[in-house]
Amino acid sequence: MGSSEINATIDQVQRLRHTLNSQLEDYYKNGMPAEVSANLDTLNNDITGSISKYNGLVADRKELALAAQRPGYAGNYSYGGQKPAATKAIEKWIRKQGDILALTQEERKLIDFNQMDFGPSSPMTHEQKVMTSAAADLGGMFAGTDLSQRFIQKLFLISPVRSLADTQNIGGEKLLLPSEGATDTNIFWSDEQSGFQASPDPNLGIIEIYARELNGYLKLSRQNLEDSVFDIEGYILKRLTRQFAQKEGTAFLTGDGVARPEGILTSVANGVISQVQNNGAAGTIRPNDLISLMHLPKSGYRPTGTWMMSNATIGVCRQFTDSQNRPLWQMFGDAFVETLFGRPIVEMPDMANPSTGTTTYTVGQYPVIFGDINQGYQIADRVGLTFQTLKELFAIQNQVAFLARMRVGGKVVLPEAIAVLKINS
Repeated sequence: MGSSEINATIDQVQRLRHTLNSQLEDYYKNGMPAEVSANLDTLNNDITGSISKYNGLVADRKELALAAQRPGYAGNYSYGGQKPAATKAIEKWIRKQGDILALTQEERKLIDFNQMDFGPSSPMTHEQKVMTSAAADLGGMFAGTDLSQRFIQKLFLISPVRSLADTQNIGGEKLLLPSEGATDTNIFWSDEQSGFQASPDPNLGIIEIYARELNGYLKLSRQNLEDSVFDIEGYILKRLTRQFAQKEGTAFLTGDGVARPEGILTSVANGVISQVQNNGAAGTIRPNDLISLMHLPKSGYRPTGTWMMSNATIGVCRQFTDSQNRPLWQMFGDAFVETLFGRPIVEMPDMANPSTGTTTYTVGQYPVIFGDINQGYQIADRVGLTFQTLKELFAIQNQVAFLARMRVGGKVVLPEAIAVLKINS
């Protein structure tokens, strides 16, 4: 039945009821038997119920007509745009933030794998897509992940020459250090008849330490900075800081003095610092070599001296044994103290290592340093490590740059305070 026919029927029923009510007015005025009056009231109520039912049918028909005109949901449902019950249950589960107890028992049976009914009378098909966080291969649509607060970082080895050397801040391009030269003045013994003798002039000099620049920059996209789940800017600055510390530590040991500090081992190669050559088997270090090295500087530097060697070389020294194959380097007390012949050992990862799997070195290497580094090596700081954020220079690429720089110099200023072991055979 069309909507026009339903409306016509309703109008007809209303006209009949109006005619009936008009005719009954006369009966009400003149009196009517109670039985007739009750039957008429029942008929009137039936007419009213029929009209209400017709109105409901009209509303349902309009709703179905509108639903048929709506576009279907994802999956191109053939239900006139109506969502399946399982879809509604999943959406409700999402709105309740994954609380399965917020769903009714019937809704749980539609999406909870453990409560689904796959019996012969079940309306469910044999293949179902269930929401699970543990098995994506079963058709899961959600997999929760957690981000740990722990951040895995590798150990970064730095040669800590700065902690041993003397450091001075400067306000210009270089540091000038007055120093004694190779010759000194002199005085003479004389008898009663002799006069004064002229003392030679002392040889004085100036040591120059230039401030060299160490710099670099790193670019990151703005999206990376905005979307990162941890402080990536702080992490980048920390990584740059470690790189600066490592680079200057290497230069203080092996720098050639060209656009960088002049290192301790460079001074050895140039004949400025004294050296002891190994006298054991080819490429090996013996305890006697270290004793000779310790006594090469003047005795006044020995009480304040420090051993400097790589971790592998420290291991080589710990393997020294006597004629009975007993270790010479033994632990005393409850804690092992990193000392050799009573003086501390500082690990320098940038110094020479023995060949892999052996205790032998290549000819020409310098595996061990001993001396008073504080008096023998001078560091000049002109500009400390500084950072600058460049937000405009690379804006057109949607990037931000982090600029880092420092100016520092270094040089051996008192060669007699330091001695080095050289592998010569």
